[in-house]
Amino acid sequence: MKNIISLVNSHNAFLVKNDKWQYLKNPILELNLTSLLENNISLKNIIVPFEQWLTVNNNDTNASSAHHIRAFSIENTTDVSLVKPWLDMISLIVLDFPHFTDGRAYSQAVEIRRHLGWQGEIRANGHVLRDQLSHMYRCGFNSFAISDDRDPVETLKGLQGISVLYANSVTDPEPLFRRRLS
Repeated sequence: MKNIISLVNSHNAFLVKNDKWQYLKNPILELNLTSLLENNISLKNIIVPFEQWLTVNNNDTNASSAHHIRAFSIENTTDVSLVKPWLDMISLIVLDFPHFTDGRAYSQAVEIRRHLGWQGEIRANGHVLRDQLSHMYRCGFNSFAISDDRDPVETLKGLQGISVLYANSVTDPEPLFRRRLS
């Protein structure tokens, strides 16, 4: 991925210069894993579709290779609670916005943060637009893959727009009136 905005381990958003993660999007993941291993390509920086990873993980031939994977991409039709058994072994979850009007990934991010308690990197991918970044962050996303046709510097400004928010969120669990009382 080329244009990544990150808030991982920081309250200040920044552009990632060299993103280490690479997508592996092939319906025949088993062949790709074998090929990658044969070519000594590290699997720990590969983002694998979760559903395909489950298939490989359940296959005795490639199961040990599958455990080297440290990042999943999850379709917005997938029940994210299925990821729970493997949360301690991964570093990145990528949630997809196939269209800017499809907000299911917002709900997935909230579920991963609040109900599964995961604190790792959640990346928004797909139709990620400037005016959505603040809300994505409040739902639990802490990195954003910006498409090549968008200016990442301009998009970054989407996180600087609103300084005080009334409602609670993943980032501020208490609503404003409770924060003012404390």
